[in-house]
Amino acid sequence: MLSLLAIAVALLLGVLLGPERHAAGFLPAMALSIALVASRYLALRFGLGTWIVLADAVTCLLIAALTSAPHSEFHFVALAGVWWAGRLVSSHGAAIWAAAFLLPYVAVVLPDAWQRGALAEAAEDVLTVGVLALLVDWFMAVDRRVIHLSRMLHAGMAQGDSPLELRRRLSIAAGESPLPIDTLVVAGRLGLRADEIELLGYLLLGFGNAQIAEAIGRSEATVRYRLTGLYRSLGVNGRREAIGRARELGLNGIVTAAQVRGTNG
Repeated sequence: MLSLLAIAVALLLGVLLGPERHAAGFLPAMALSIALVASRYLALRFGLGTWIVLADAVTCLLIAALTSAPHSEFHFVALAGVWWAGRLVSSHGAAIWAAAFLLPYVAVVLPDAWQRGALAEAAEDVLTVGVLALLVDWFMAVDRRVIHLSRMLHAGMAQGDSPLELRRRLSIAAGESPLPIDTLVVAGRLGLRADEIELLGYLLLGFGNAQIAEAIGRSEATVRYRLTGLYRSLGVNGRREAIGRARELGLNGIVTAAQVRGTNG
């Protein structure tokens, strides 16, 4: 929707300002913009990956170059692309798009803008895209976190969890470690990495691989791989031996607390 609106704005500006400044490039730029609308819709529809974000950014740069950047009427098409990339790619999508657009923009457009006395306008474009990318990624991350917490809350309520259990679910979903600080200190002295300490905490709480994967936002295959590293660090051969090793290391209180929570649940 934003892309369609951006094209409408670009067309209106092109009509009002007159495309005579770049008569040969205006219609090709409009055709490329329409193609971008279709590709952005399909990417969101089918969950395409980072490669299409890079292609979209390069296409936007070409559109800008065809229409006398930094005085291009299609500036809004690029800004809509930043939002689209942030929504499509869960991790820093807008930043990836901005980097793919701005790096060649600085190399190609800025020198030409310098010669034409339009360096301030080109620098404004760079700043606008960069700041917008940071804001979009931040807002998208907050939005995804809220949705995830909402799903966890509804899942717990549907299962009839107690208020205490709901709080524990939300704490884990929010990324808070279920381990107290003294346990982190002890494990740190043993030379365990932060991710290994976190995994050990989930084991002591009685989590299965699927629950751990949900808690840390990774796949079960990744969890199995990291558990293998944890077992190697502890010098054990499996989950039971890891819990036993934790008792030997003085982490009995965590195991006891996990057993109490399991009994109450």
